[in-house]
Amino acid sequence: MSYGLYDHHRRYRRRFWARIIKLGLWLLVLGGVAGFSYLVGVEQLKSRQGSMQEELANATAAKDKAERRAGQLQQIAQSLEVKTKELEIRLQREVPSGELARLSELLSRKLAEGVKPERIAFLLEQASNPRSCARPETKRFVLPTPIYRGANTSVAFADGSLVVTGEGVPARNAGGSPEAWYDPTKPVTLRISNGDAPAQEISGVLPLQHSLIASDKEVKLTVSAGARSFVEVTGEVCRFP
Repeated sequence: MSYGLYDHHRRYRRRFWARIIKLGLWLLVLGGVAGFSYLVGVEQLKSRQGSMQEELANATAAKDKAERRAGQLQQIAQSLEVKTKELEIRLQREVPSGELARLSELLSRKLAEGVKPERIAFLLEQASNPRSCARPETKRFVLPTPIYRGANTSVAFADGSLVVTGEGVPARNAGGSPEAWYDPTKPVTLRISNGDAPAQEISGVLPLQHSLIASDKEVKLTVSAGARSFVEVTGEVCRFP
């Protein structure tokens, strides 16, 4: 009887420990599988991360290369644009157009017909538009100084549309004191008014020359020293154009 109980108890313990061992083996297997899966996942993640970093580096390098290439292309485009404008300007300057093209064609034809270049050059030198000018007129006025600003200090031309006046440096007597009249050896300043247009000024030692357009007239002025205190202005008025 006691032997049967002992054998039953021993079989129970064997089954218990067998279950414990099986459970431990299962846990060990599951732990191994989980650990292996974890390691595989970590390696895959590292591999994926490395691949992504490599792709990012390649993309960054490609972007930098594209930007450098774009900059180079922009510089090339700007250089070509500048050269194109230079060629356009050169073409406009060197290739005749309009009346100049017609004259160039006429010149080429005359040279081909045997006309000597010297003859053509002579005729061109002698060619000019006829001018319609009035007889030159000489007027005089007292050139003002800081000491004298009295009457008769201006003259007019072109039907009064152009007025000439000015100012000089006072002459000095033997004692070095300033006189009322100007010194013709010193620079003078002439002011030329032309209607509502801003006055023009010219300076220098007499005689002085100046040309300007007043309405539909071209006026050529020659200013020279006259008698004491006076300057003489010769004006030639021509039609313009």
